[in-house]
Amino acid sequence: MRRATASDSRATIAARRRPGRRAGHRRRAGHHRRDAMDARRVTMERVRDNDACAKALADAVETASREAIEKRGTFAVALAGGSLAKALGALREETRRVEWDKWRVFWVDERCVKWDDEESNFGGAMRALFGDVSVKRERLYAVDETLCERNEGAAKPCAEAYERDLRALTPDVIELNEDGLPVFDMLLLGFGPDGHICSLFPNHALLRETEGWILPIADSPKPPPERVTFSLPLVNAARAKVFVASGAGKAEMTARILEEALQDGSVPAALVTGDVRWIVDDAAASKMRNS
Repeated sequence: MRRATASDSRATIAARRRPGRRAGHRRRAGHHRRDAMDARRVTMERVRDNDACAKALADAVETASREAIEKRGTFAVALAGGSLAKALGALREETRRVEWDKWRVFWVDERCVKWDDEESNFGGAMRALFGDVSVKRERLYAVDETLCERNEGAAKPCAEAYERDLRALTPDVIELNEDGLPVFDMLLLGFGPDGHICSLFPNHALLRETEGWILPIADSPKPPPERVTFSLPLVNAARAKVFVASGAGKAEMTARILEEALQDGSVPAALVTGDVRWIVDDAAASKMRNS
């Protein structure tokens, strides 16, 4: 890891674990889907449009930041790229309420490219927000761009370096849980039309990886092919996960993720467990049963 030099409605979708079944009790069809939903404490905030999504995201991040700093003196957040980075621009309006100097910023995945490449998630976040606010540069934890001169053979050394430096961080920066995984205060996640999160793609072998924290992928189904990504256990260890879904193009997959609870690896976003918050605009919610 190289350190870079309002809601319209809320609905709880799943909140409790059901007690385990008795020995010898036959599992009913569909029971695995209920178990999967029980592992996800999901809330949905429905808003009008993309601008309202950005405002709701900014409010959620500002609140989480303030609460984390009050409790632990720091806010450890990890971001996705793409349209989510642009939505973060709404945080500029929260500047006077945010203690930027207490932030520690990471990336849930990154393309193995130079920071000034338009494909760089770090570069996109810098353009959208962090180039204009007072987060200390040494607290922006970006992939080492010197390992990314070419998007060929870069994923493995980038992942190894990022994980090595993440493991070197002290508990005052980021705590470990009982399984020895870093516990980020918040992950800001997007999802693709195929349901992928980070750079964890449908039915990919990396979804079954349980050992590493930061994983290399050299065969991404969308370019550029070489990337690094949080593992699924690392994603699920975070205190809070926030998804943003905006626009009609997200409608079908949003409904699948929230209503079907698929656990076969075909929709990686459905495998995210724990406290999960969705910010969804009217267009993205249009194919849900209760839309």
